[in-house]
Order: sequence, then structure tokens, then C-alpha cells
Amino acid sequence: MSLLKNAYALLIGISYEDGLDTIGDAEDVAELLRDPALCGYPAENVLLVTGDEADRNGILGAFDQLIERTDADASVFLYYSGHGDVVDGVFHFVPHGIVADMEYEDYTAAWVTAEDIREKINRLATRRLIFFMDCCHATGMAVGGFNPRFRKESGLGGQVTPEGFDQLEGLAQKVDNERGISVVASCKEEQESYQLNGDRNSLFTKHLLLALRGGHLKDFTDPYVRILEVAGYLLRVIPETIEQVARDCDPPLDIRQEPYVNLEMYDNFILSYIPEEIRAGLDTPAPSTSAETESLPKSKEPRMVFRETGDANNLILFIHGFDGESTETFGKLPDLLMVDPEMDGWDMKPFGYSRFIQPEHGKHVWGGIKDIRRITDYLKTSVKYRFEKYDRIAIIAHGLGGLIAQRGLLDMPEERRKKVSHLILLACPNNGLSPEELRADWNKGYAEMSSDGDFISKLRNDWDSAFGEGCPFDLKVAAAADDPFVSVDSAFSRFPEERCFTLDGNHFSIVKPENQEDTTYRLVRHTLTHSEVFEQFGDPKARNLALGRYDAVARELLPEAGSLDKKGLRQLIFALEGLGRREEALKLLENHPLASRSTDLIGILAGRYKRAYLKRPNRQDGETAQVYYGIALDMARDAGDTDQVYYHAINLAFLSLVLDEDRESMRTYAKQAQEAAEQCEESLWTAATLGEAHLYQDNLYAAKSFYEKASGMAGIREKISIHLNARAAYCALKETEREDDAFLRFLKEKFLS
Repeated sequence: MSLLKNAYALLIGISYEDGLDTIGDAEDVAELLRDPALCGYPAENVLLVTGDEADRNGILGAFDQLIERTDADASVFLYYSGHGDVVDGVFHFVPHGIVADMEYEDYTAAWVTAEDIREKINRLATRRLIFFMDCCHATGMAVGGFNPRFRKESGLGGQVTPEGFDQLEGLAQKVDNERGISVVASCKEEQESYQLNGDRNSLFTKHLLLALRGGHLKDFTDPYVRILEVAGYLLRVIPETIEQVARDCDPPLDIRQEPYVNLEMYDNFILSYIPEEIRAGLDTPAPSTSAETESLPKSKEPRMVFRETGDANNLILFIHGFDGESTETFGKLPDLLMVDPEMDGWDMKPFGYSRFIQPEHGKHVWGGIKDIRRITDYLKTSVKYRFEKYDRIAIIAHGLGGLIAQRGLLDMPEERRKKVSHLILLACPNNGLSPEELRADWNKGYAEMSSDGDFISKLRNDWDSAFGEGCPFDLKVAAAADDPFVSVDSAFSRFPEERCFTLDGNHFSIVKPENQEDTTYRLVRHTLTHSEVFEQFGDPKARNLALGRYDAVARELLPEAGSLDKKGLRQLIFALEGLGRREEALKLLENHPLASRSTDLIGILAGRYKRAYLKRPNRQDGETAQVYYGIALDMARDAGDTDQVYYHAINLAFLSLVLDEDRESMRTYAKQAQEAAEQCEESLWTAATLGEAHLYQDNLYAAKSFYEKASGMAGIREKISIHLNARAAYCALKETEREDDAFLRFLKEKFLS
């Protein structure tokens, strides 16, 4: 028979000190792949790395051989069975040569990190690649037919880790290069990988071998075994087997094993042949290469990443419904956002799932609860591992993608949920189908999506419990005016009226804006870019990166607000202010025990009221700021704290001018601020203070000199603050707001460019 000449494989099995030996697993897979009656891989294309050869150099060297020998049309089958671990946040495989009691430096020199493997995979010319990972452990079970699979020692100091490696999904996602690689791992996070009594292989590898022989198929119309049907079989059979065996135990056991699969699979390439005697009865020509696929046409191939830059700390995640791929669903929307300079500092990625992984009800607008739960699990894992570098994530979801996003947010631990800064739901059936809609002929198969059903009822009740008093993210909900699938009532559900918008278009066109004037585009853009504090700053990328950092600071410090020291409290206040959460910042300052004892914190509190006065003039805010600055100035004088004296005095000079129009008091406070600042070490704030003090004393030449110096030392938040103050002071002094004024042009150039 014909060999699958352009099919390659790398199989890794390792024997450890702790008794784990996976060499037999790797050998069995290799033997099957080389069998010309089954997989038909040329023997020379199957690289088996085991025993002493499976150290760091051996594993990475085998990858180098694959890189040299494969081309863009090749298919690559990777298999690893052994320990995985994470040390200091670094996910890695544990190769031969790592032993107990190793020094840290020796251990890290011998490991193979997920980054190492991803770098090798990126150098492979092909995108037709699947990686099977059987690298979790099992605690020993002497009942119910279970045997220990992996019992591991940490490799560092010989300390036994009873819970073993329970972050296999993290390892799998760190290997994933987001270019179409398919990853199938033996179990999900915090689960164990089992081996049944009497079996030579783990349950995962046992069923992988069975599938490669075509033993999972009942009907034969295709002479080949393809990647997606194998992944689907493993997803189904392993949980069912474990559930049955656990149920038969006395007493029954509460255990699970569910393989992890990254659902973004697009090339359904061939892994093996079905049995020869069955294949002979099929009238189908044999392929010349295992890379034969059921791919989309190249012009319509899904984009795995819309935009990824090295320094962005913000991510827009597009989640499509069951009726298409992200590329098809969102049309020009990602491209319009990418060319918009206001979106600099945001990466943009689709959160897709393969068109080959069919929903329970087919590739239609509606799907089944099982599909939603499966993709929700994948979303939760991705936020934890795959997208961990981002400080904030904005989710744009369409159709059933909105239910996936909501369920995922509710099921995430709070610390990860706080990463989500925006949620935009477009034509999403947030309250399912009404009883009347379910009676329509085309809806009769979707009873699970009933507004009265368990899934929707729990979703809405859980959402109300978690976010009934307000979402910690910016929420927008849009319905299409002409949508035959999702009613306006279902889309808006129980969301606040001010969060809901009805847009022109139908279920599909609502997510496909043609240009930047489209109402959908404008809704998305405004939601993502609106920030009162930063809106005037001219550099969108700097603004977006700063907002991402403030989000991260707020998430970290807010839960510990009551126990923060003065430095931590300052950081938190500035972060909340930067995010536009002024009321939270004010409440925190007014109630925190440190505030009444610290002139610095009293000054920050005064500054919040001062900023409020400048944004929307309200005399009460201005007077409250004066009172706080006055108290802090008296305390600073008594303590001889010149740093605090100039800070509070210059603010009182400003308020004397803009609030009271008292120029004599303005000059008195300005002179105090100047004298105190000149006694302090040169810094950003002494320079800014001296610039402002000279401005009040009508010395514009000196003011410009100090402002220019401050501009060179300031970050984005400081520049905005200095500009706002200096512009307001100058306009009040000179009674002008003409944009062509030379001094105003100078301020804008130095602080808002």
C-alpha cells in the first residue's frame, strides 16, 4: 500500500527515579505509526527518543531534525509521555537526567521549557501539527481497577509533591503558538491521568492507539483517520470510561478525567488509515501525502491572530457564535479597529473554535449546552494561561459567544475575572428563547435554550447575584432591530436600560460594520476609548498602556486597601483616578485611618475635589479642596516639611485665583511655595511648582523654563495633571482661552504631545 510519505512523528518516553516509566507508551505509538497496514509513516520519518537519549539535548535535537526535514505540506505528529512541572512560573517538561536533590541552577539547565518547545514549533514550516501530551499523574488507587499513573517528586530538594503536577492545561497552552497547532492533553487542570489494572498503557494512550487503528469508528466512508475525529473521540470516551469505573467502585468514587483540547483546529489532516480489510472495500484513491486536509480555501483561511505586538498590555478578544468563524463573523471590525490610532496599545485576537468541531445541533445560530460548557472551560483556561500577560481584556461577543463569555466570567476566580475591563454583547440570546419562540417549527430542537430552562435561569440568577449592584467592567448590550433569531427582549434580558442599545441591521450584519461611521463600530470604539482622565492626551498608545497598568494596580491593591501603607494607598488612589473611578478613590481616602494623620494623603484627598471642580465647576468641591489643603499646609509648617509645604501652598495659590479671584492671596501662597521648593532637591514636582509659582508672579520666561524641565521628567498621568493645572491658571490670569496664544501652544506641545 502507499506510504504517507510526508508524514513525520516525534515520540518521547522517559524513565524516572520515582518509578514512572513511559518508554513503553512511546514505543507502542511509534510501532503503530510505522505499520504500513495502518498509519503508513515511513520508518525513517518516525523519531523515537527514549531512555538516556531523552534529555534536554536529545529532545531539542530531535525537534531540529524535524525542522530540517519537513516542509509546508508535511504533517507532524508529536507525543510526549512523562512528567510536567512549573517552577517560578515556568512551565516545563521534565526530561531524562533530572533527579531529586538537584541544585536549582542544574535543574533549570536540564529542563525543557514550554517556551523552548514553542520556539521549535514556530520554526516548523507546516501548520499541520498535533501534539499529544500524556504528562499528568495519578494518586495511587487500589480499588475500582485504578493504578497509579504518575507519582512525582519535585526534582528540587527531593520533596514529594502529593498533589503532583495539576496544571497540564497551562503547559498545553504555553506550548500553543496560536498559529493552528492542535494540542490534546490527557486531562484538565486539577484532574489526574489514570491507568486501569491490567493495561500496559495509560487510559489516554490506550484510546489514542485504538483511534489510530480506526477502532473508534462504526461507519466507514473515508479510508483515513483524521485529527479532529480522534480529538472528538478522546474527549468523549475517556470521561465516560472513568465515570463508569468510578461508579462501579464500592463506595463510588468522585473522580473525573477529561482531556484538554485547544479548540482552534482548522486543518483536518490525516493521521492514519482505517484497517486494511475495510479500506479495500472502499472506492477511494489513496493520497500521496498525509497532509491531505479538509481545510478552508486559502482565501478564507481563518486568522489565528488579528494583531499582536510585543509591548501591548491590553487585549480585545472576539468570541463568535456557532454560525461561523471569528474571521467570517466579525467581518471588517478587527481591521477597522487596527487602523484606528485610538486603538494603539491593544492586541486583537479571535477566540475561535473549529468548524470541524460541530455543535450538537449542527453549525447553526443555536447550539447545545454541552458545547457552551466545553468552550467556556477553554475560555477560562485561556484567560489564566494563554492571555496572562495582559493587564486588561475587552471581550466582544456575538450570538452564543455572549453566553460563553458570561458563563466564563461567572465561573472564573475573582482575581482573573478582574482582568476583564469591557464586555460588549452583540445580538446575544441572553435570556434564551421564550416559550412562544420554542413553539416555532425551526426552534423545536432547542429546548435547552428555553428562558425557563436550567441553563438560562442559572445564568441570569448567577449574573444578578454577582453583578446586580454594578459590573466591575464596562458593559454594553446591543440588539439588532431586524433579528429573526434573537429578540430584543432576550438580548436586553435584565440588564440596566442605560447599558442597552438597539442598532440597525440583522443578526449577522450587526457585527459587520462597513466603515468607521457605522453605529456598531462607533459603539465599540467609544466603549473602549472613553476615559475622562486621559481623553485629552494626544498619544493613544501611551494612554492605553497606562490604563492597562492602572487596571493591574487596582486589581492587586484594592482587596488589601485597609492594610496598605501610605505608599500603597497612594498607588491605589492614583490607579482608581486614572480608571475614572473617582467615587471609590474619594470614599477610600475619606475613610482610611492613615488619611487623617498624613499631610500627603490629605493633599491627595484635596486634589480629588480640586480635579472635580476643574472638570465640572462646583463651588462646594472647590471650597472642600481649599479646606483640606489649608489643614495640610498648617500641619506641614508645624512639622517643617518643606516638600509638603510647597505642594499645598501652590495648590492654595491656584484655588485663590480660580475660585476666589483673590490675586493677593494667590501671590502670597505662590511666594511660600517658591521658597519651600527652592530648599528641596530638584524633582519633577519642584520643577512644576516653580513653573507655576513664577507664572503667578508674572514671570513667563522663568515659568516656561521650569515647565520645560518638568515635561522631560513627567509620565503620562503627571503630564495631564500639570497641563490641566497650568492651562486653567494661565487662562484665569490672562482672561483668555485662545488656542493660538503662544503660552497655551507651548503647554500643549510640552504636555499633550
